[in-house]
Amino acid sequence: MSARAPQFALALVASLGAMALGAMSLGAAGAQAGTIYVANENGQSISITDAETSRSVTVPIPISPHNVDLTSDGRLLLATGMPAGGSGGHAAHGPSGGQLVLIDVSGSMPGSPEAVPVGGHPAHVVPDAKGRFAYLTDADTSSVIVVDLAGRKVTERIPVQNYPHGLRLSPDGSLLAVANMKSGTVSLVDTRDLENVEHVPVGRGPVQVAFDPSGRTLVVSLNGENKIAIVDVASRKVLRTAPVGRGPVQVFVTPDGKRALVANQGSAAKPDDRVSVVSLDSGETVKTVTVGKGAHGVVIDRDGDTAYVTNTYENTVSAIDLKDLAAEKTYPVGKGPNGIAAR
Repeated sequence: MSARAPQFALALVASLGAMALGAMSLGAAGAQAGTIYVANENGQSISITDAETSRSVTVPIPISPHNVDLTSDGRLLLATGMPAGGSGGHAAHGPSGGQLVLIDVSGSMPGSPEAVPVGGHPAHVVPDAKGRFAYLTDADTSSVIVVDLAGRKVTERIPVQNYPHGLRLSPDGSLLAVANMKSGTVSLVDTRDLENVEHVPVGRGPVQVAFDPSGRTLVVSLNGENKIAIVDVASRKVLRTAPVGRGPVQVFVTPDGKRALVANQGSAAKPDDRVSVVSLDSGETVKTVTVGKGAHGVVIDRDGDTAYVTNTYENTVSAIDLKDLAAEKTYPVGKGPNGIAAR
């Protein structure tokens, strides 16, 4: 057992104990709509927040989590990252090896974190619609790792291109889109056989992707160009690019398929604090919403009413009302919030 393991165990016991006493308890909110899950990369923890009451619990985990996602039934939270206590956090590479951490969030209190060794340098994770498998990007091996969630083991590695980061599944689950940051491409993987892989040039520094609800359009954030690319999936071609803010990171398409929300992080020296709302038809920015410094992760809740954005340089999350496109609330979370998921 590592020197950090006893410290982690004590921290987990203390955290769950506080929750049991009700000091920070979410009640049943952990298993209900209106719950936000945040990967605190510099805090080696997950924040779970009730969006209505702002009550929050912090769950320590054995990695520095970069990204999170939920299975479609909302029962299992997935987090990816490098081992906590290592040097460099998400920027670290080498033999220490990354992990996928699983947390049962179906009850009134989250379950104990369970780590699955995956190796390499995992960044983002997405589960399939049935909650059987999880797909993770691995920058070290330029591949996508497939994990059997029931068996808690790696079953396959799919080669893509250089430095894969963000990834998402198409609405019907047949296509996995992977942003390859150093290749300037998006890899499209046929999930029916995991062998048919096509690579689409999109521009410099693609970080994350987002399908529209029809699955016919794919939006890609281009960190190296301060733009997004709008891709026609059928033709595998970029239809247009659109300017956004500085250092765009994550992107999410609204439920009506008309707009993309783009979180602009900027840099540590010159943070951006804006979310660009872009029309997918015209490529024009219809509104810019000011949030917090270092806007990074973005997600829309399952009701389609609210978007949540992590502000990585402020340790907060901003809520955006999608009806009037205005920031309406701010939630404190842990250190260095990055990825985010919501019910």
